[in-house]
Amino acid sequence: MKQRLLFFFKYYLFWLLFFLIQKPIFMLSQLPRMGHLSFVDWLAVPWHALPLDLSVASYVMLFIGLISAVMCVVRLPHANRVLDIYTGILLVVGLITFIGDIGVFPAWGFHLDKTIFIYLASPKEVLACADWWVWLLGLVALIAAWIGCFYAYRWWMRDWSDRLTLAEKWYGKAGQCLAFVLLTALLFLPIRGSVTTSTMNTGRVYFSNNQMLNLAAINPLFNIVESLGENTFDTQKYTYMPTDEAEDLVSARYATENRTSIGLQYDLRTKRPNIILFILESFSFNAWEAMPNLRKLADEGLYFSNVMASSFRTDRGVVAVLSGFPGQPTSSLMTVPYKSKGLPQLGKSLAAEGYKLKFWYGGDEDFTNMRSYLISGGFQDRVSDHSFGVEERLSKWGVHDHVLFRRAEQEIRSRVNAAGEPRTPTLDVILSLSSHEPFEMQSAHDYGNKYLNSIAYTDSCLGAFVDSLRLSPMWDSTLLVFVADHGYPYPADLQNHEPLRYHIPIVFAGGAVSEPRKVDRICSQIDLVPTLLALMDIDHSEYDFAKNALDDRIDPFAFYSFVDGFALVTEVDTVIVDAKSNKRIMGRGDVQERTAGALMQRIMETIDKL
Repeated sequence: MKQRLLFFFKYYLFWLLFFLIQKPIFMLSQLPRMGHLSFVDWLAVPWHALPLDLSVASYVMLFIGLISAVMCVVRLPHANRVLDIYTGILLVVGLITFIGDIGVFPAWGFHLDKTIFIYLASPKEVLACADWWVWLLGLVALIAAWIGCFYAYRWWMRDWSDRLTLAEKWYGKAGQCLAFVLLTALLFLPIRGSVTTSTMNTGRVYFSNNQMLNLAAINPLFNIVESLGENTFDTQKYTYMPTDEAEDLVSARYATENRTSIGLQYDLRTKRPNIILFILESFSFNAWEAMPNLRKLADEGLYFSNVMASSFRTDRGVVAVLSGFPGQPTSSLMTVPYKSKGLPQLGKSLAAEGYKLKFWYGGDEDFTNMRSYLISGGFQDRVSDHSFGVEERLSKWGVHDHVLFRRAEQEIRSRVNAAGEPRTPTLDVILSLSSHEPFEMQSAHDYGNKYLNSIAYTDSCLGAFVDSLRLSPMWDSTLLVFVADHGYPYPADLQNHEPLRYHIPIVFAGGAVSEPRKVDRICSQIDLVPTLLALMDIDHSEYDFAKNALDDRIDPFAFYSFVDGFALVTEVDTVIVDAKSNKRIMGRGDVQERTAGALMQRIMETIDKL
């Protein structure tokens, strides 16, 4: 019996050490983002990580406990081999998760969760996220780590079955079997985390005001499993108050009654311009220095300098721009067609005014269910990677921006009648992709950073597009709109929840703008559509969460979400809330925090009704 218990606890300890050792490795891999770390911090992370690591290790031990109970009664042939296979498979799963987590964290800013399974549905796009040598390095690291861990396990558990003997009496066998059944049942305590109604969750390991320390304490395997069990659109998780109270707080944010404008109104030269809307991949305001052509257009047109992106990925960003609907912490409306079809869209609003629509993208339009979202928005005419020859699809994502922009510019310029005037008003939406990881295309000017160089490359493509369009007779009736799909974690130490991560520009330019103007008021990416429609004297009341950024009767604010958190940015304060721990990460205003919670709640309640 003693040998059996020793085997059980030695195997348990092996897996606990396997998970604990991951913590300092993760911290070292993300050192630029960790901030100043004391010796106590290095010890505190694995200590506070214990609840989740014990929980996952206990899941692993359920099978071992049952096998141990059986082996108290009968001797199983090849028991060592069974344990080797079981351990080897679990090590593969655990190491793929851990190494993959380290790989995506710098770009994502959060641990692997069920989002990865959405992306795995399009393997080409997943492979395009990094250079071939990065994947090769990851594979080599996986193999080396597996070999090292497996041999460590074999050394730690060497010849265990040879030392396990059966009791001579039947009641001795039955007693030992019962003891291991009870011991296995006790594993549900660390698995569940308590004997109360509360169950184990990732928020249990949060302990610091430094969010990166909290994230370092999370077990990535537990994080994936937990996310799989979550309701994609869980209204209950984001319920902070009665619905009526939340409605009142949100309505107060958009109130215009008894407020006088001080004159931010702006007029276009024509109320029905041809519109070319560029949604620019990762065009963070932090990279403004690498956008000389966009800066020039900002000086010529209507420039919103204090814009916050709604979320952190392209599928959320496109919905935020075209539907004026905020992103969510752990769900993506674009990926759920039966929900996304209920959203308003810019294409629908303009099609009702006689506009023809076209969507341009150099990548796969089926990635994250983009095709269904666009079709529901009226974009029957679409260009994607398969609209180009194989010789033009030189990017890992599809075709590079200069190829896409040139095709779009040539077609747009051809849409004129004999008098050189546009035949009908059009909306062209162009989604760029070359400034996505792994940042293949680099500009002629070296900014000393691959991300900045890729931004400068796409900016140069914009410059060529605009310079050519200026020579066209349709320039005077054209409105160019530029907005990022989301920001980017540049510089490298920028954490996922920080406002700087979401700061993006919006620029209205082209011959249809009346005069240069810079708007410094805080606004959101989702405000683009109501602002555009208001400039065209088109009703925008169906965009419930968005506002006209030029309506200065509304107090300026922006709301954004990140994985398991959200923020409200105002002129008074910026309040950031972690939804896992329900703790305020930044800000001091209780009223602001309550308003942020009300907005998050109303967003999820609205999705529930779609």
